[in-house]
Amino acid sequence: MYDNFKVFAASEKDGVQTVAMDGYEVKFVTDDWSYVNDTQHLVYWNPNADSYLFTAGAPIDAVTSINANSMTLSLKNNTTGSVMAAEPLKIENSSVDFGKTVNLHFSYAHCMVSVAFIKESTEEVTVTDITLTPDEEIASEASLTYSYDWNSDTPTATQQLSTTETSAAAFSFAEVTIPANNTSDAVTSATHYYCVPDASNPKGWQVSLKCNGETKQASFVNSETWQSGKNYIYVFSISEKGPKLIKVISQDNFFDCNDIVSGGEFSNTDMTE
Repeated sequence: MYDNFKVFAASEKDGVQTVAMDGYEVKFVTDDWSYVNDTQHLVYWNPNADSYLFTAGAPIDAVTSINANSMTLSLKNNTTGSVMAAEPLKIENSSVDFGKTVNLHFSYAHCMVSVAFIKESTEEVTVTDITLTPDEEIASEASLTYSYDWNSDTPTATQQLSTTETSAAAFSFAEVTIPANNTSDAVTSATHYYCVPDASNPKGWQVSLKCNGETKQASFVNSETWQSGKNYIYVFSISEKGPKLIKVISQDNFFDCNDIVSGGEFSNTDMTE
């Protein structure tokens, strides 16, 4: 659960933009969010502004740049958590939300990849040494830039990914035990990979594992183009012949990895002096 993020805020008046928070670092301290320190001074909101613009990213060290036009996040394939991006927020003076608490809603910049297994036999099966390996290198690190269009009441963001590192390293997953009486439900590994979205994935991958100590391997085709905020569960059946990919479950905004404290929202003091 993240307890910090970086935010940009600006007011607009008669077509002129005034920056209020230029990449302020905001942290959850004790029981509330705080941004005031020696270099970040208390912001007094202008009640006469035509509108306010807000955007943010988390955690702080993943945000490499942030301004009114765009925000760039640094992403890496990892097993600990997803970088997050706030939806761009525009509050007009005429809005009922103007002058009230500011709520930023965050979504996931990474996608999540996991594996699950189903068996045909009626005995208990323990699956260990599980790896998925691409036949060729895929994106392992990247910069993800969100470009903002503030020309409507509901601003939009477009994404552009720039790959900085590639790798063909295997993804390793924690062991899975399928009970003897379970011949219908897939059991998911406890390991999840948070991956660079829209990776240039080759179609060919290899799965390797040990089934009750016996090594089994197989090739499979990956037909998924990984997208931000989606969870991809690769479901394999286990038989004497070896593992076989039977389906990929793709779920929108499903995974819960590192929510911003307080339900994914940043609530600060009212937008008044």
